[in-house]
Amino acid sequence: MELGDLRRPRLGNPLSWRVSDRCYAIALLLSAITALVGLAYAAGGWPFAPPESGSADLIAFNASACTAWAVMAVVARLLRGRERAGLPLAFATVWLYALTLAAFTLFTGPFGAPGWVGFLGGAVIGYVVFPRWIALTGLAFYVAAVIVGAVVMAGGHLDGTILGQAARAVRVDHAAIVRGAVSSVLMSALTFTIIVWIVERWRDREARFARLATTDPLTAVGNRRVLFDHARRELARTRRYQAPTSLILVDLDHFKAVNDRFGHLVGDGALVHAAGVLREAVRDVDVIARYGGEEFGILLPSTDLEGACEVAERCRARLAGHAFRHGGEPITITASFGVATTAGEGDVDDLLRRADDALLRAKRLGRDRVERARAEA
Repeated sequence: MELGDLRRPRLGNPLSWRVSDRCYAIALLLSAITALVGLAYAAGGWPFAPPESGSADLIAFNASACTAWAVMAVVARLLRGRERAGLPLAFATVWLYALTLAAFTLFTGPFGAPGWVGFLGGAVIGYVVFPRWIALTGLAFYVAAVIVGAVVMAGGHLDGTILGQAARAVRVDHAAIVRGAVSSVLMSALTFTIIVWIVERWRDREARFARLATTDPLTAVGNRRVLFDHARRELARTRRYQAPTSLILVDLDHFKAVNDRFGHLVGDGALVHAAGVLREAVRDVDVIARYGGEEFGILLPSTDLEGACEVAERCRARLAGHAFRHGGEPITITASFGVATTAGEGDVDDLLRRADDALLRAKRLGRDRVERARAEA
């Protein structure tokens, strides 16, 4: 690890985090926010409390919310590495946020500005960060909780609680509930629909940019950047768990002759054909990328040298056995393969150098063959 990595941790793009990591971050944020709200009220600096509300009730109410989010943060932290926990955690996080915000809205006055501003902000964040259907269920739960809570408050059933004091302060009655519910829901639905439309356009643009940044536009496999990024991550995992990582470099034989004889458009078609054959010969967890002009790289996680040579031989045989057709004329494409493996020693450049040495040896020995990297002294 470089010194800069120790001084400046790289969190990456939060939208690329696992769902459990997003839940953990949001739980920490809400724990801090609810704690700050309580401290602000205790210091007399929170303006949203109804005039008749008691400080002891409000502090107890705020402490309950802060405790709930702290517990959520602990649970999310414990389940961060478990992929199956992602959706249940997202569901629990969204609904706890909806419940917290509904209580805040009822406390500050049903259908008032503070609660509905928080509702719109939370709805947008939830729609971006979590699966859409989970965010929409939280949205529906919040609206239902506010309307039902307002009806209960108006009936005087909560007079002995902090919400009853809020109801007297804002003079909630059934006519106000109908007017507030209809106007607030319609206005918020319109605003949320516009925001969702903008978010969807933004997501489409981000997806296009991501494809351009990580995909070779001709062959539709990964590009050189993807190969290096995955190789760095796999080597870090190799050093930690001592599981071997292998790399195969592939160079199409005499490819310049194909371009010279048939033209570059046919050569492009041959590259697409070769990439498709290679992709079908490897596992889903393997990473195939276009390394250079007619060169490809295949990264094999948790694969030793023998296993990587078997994969390379399978790719070589399939490529030689599946001719590329131009019109009615078959064009046989062969390739040379260099294979290298690391068990944790060295870095990406070292692994690449050894695979490249093996590839050069395969080309010198007649091409259309697989050569493995030699053991170093």
